[in-house]
Amino acid sequence: MKVSLNFLVRIVGMLGLGYFGWYVGTSLSSPVPNESEIFATQLLTLAGAGLGLLVTPRLTIDPLQDLLRRLRHVPLPDLLAVGTGVMLGLFIAALLTFPLANLPSPFNQILPVFSAALLAYLGGAVFAARRHDLGELLKEGWRRSIASTALPTTPEPPPQRRLLLDTSAIIDGRIDAVTRTGFLDGTLLVPIFVLAELQQLADSADDLRRSKGRRGLELLNEMQHHAPLPIEVVNVDVEDLQRVDDKLVALARQYNCPIITNDFNLNKVAALQGVKVLSLNVLSEAVRSLVIQDQRLRVLIRNEGNARQQGVGYLDDGTPVIVEDARHLIGQTTEVLVTRLHQTQSGRLVFATVVEETTTS
Repeated sequence: MKVSLNFLVRIVGMLGLGYFGWYVGTSLSSPVPNESEIFATQLLTLAGAGLGLLVTPRLTIDPLQDLLRRLRHVPLPDLLAVGTGVMLGLFIAALLTFPLANLPSPFNQILPVFSAALLAYLGGAVFAARRHDLGELLKEGWRRSIASTALPTTPEPPPQRRLLLDTSAIIDGRIDAVTRTGFLDGTLLVPIFVLAELQQLADSADDLRRSKGRRGLELLNEMQHHAPLPIEVVNVDVEDLQRVDDKLVALARQYNCPIITNDFNLNKVAALQGVKVLSLNVLSEAVRSLVIQDQRLRVLIRNEGNARQQGVGYLDDGTPVIVEDARHLIGQTTEVLVTRLHQTQSGRLVFATVVEETTTS
């Protein structure tokens, strides 16, 4: 028969607090206790045993399990940094124990314990806050020690760049084409919470959201097999934050890497916090052919416009050109004059009028 840890802890707590209740009762009783004192001691013993049976798991197992659950999501470098800081703080506290023990009572008993707790906390907090700097310092020292003892070799390649992928950039789909052009290098990181958001979209009851989620999952699957850049799913979550955008910014600051996104709000929030953002929309605008007002273009009128007598043509990059009074010119290439430009969330619209041909007599 297996005995659970919860049961053992309850028994130990019951015995311990029961003994404590008996000890208190006997300490408060006279050397020869009377019946009321014996009864009070028995009550204290039973109360301690019952309290230990009920609350011991709450005070021992539950906090320990919660701590272990949180530690599973903490990266190993962070744990090593905090542990090193705590050990260093305890070492300094041990050195201070000798002078503090010579102080008058009760300071010689209180201050060593207080200094040990304070220095352990400060050491862990400082090392956790500067873990990246300490890691770089250790790496630099290791490289120098190897370089001083090893034979001359070819220089090591620089560390590979990492790029965080946002949900909007995955659903957009253009990231696949951009990686194939060779303008990006490094490893594309997909956090586990971004993957969970894509799965939630794919399981949505709304047709549009479900289509977006499935498209994003299919794109990731295809890129893992055919994209020139490696794609890594990062099993790291930020439990203190709820929104995916906030988690992305926190993870980008922790990894010191940019975010690839099409989300305008995430772009602004990340920039305010010093995180670099690579926007596919900004890239698309940068490589789009330049069109200005009052510029003359030659456009093939392909379709009818929404308004009366409008014709629609397209530039080489796909930008629609809406030409007034050009419905009768469908199928013909004509010269137009750009009258105004209109920027929308999905792209740019160019409005133009037909340039009237002048005849010479």
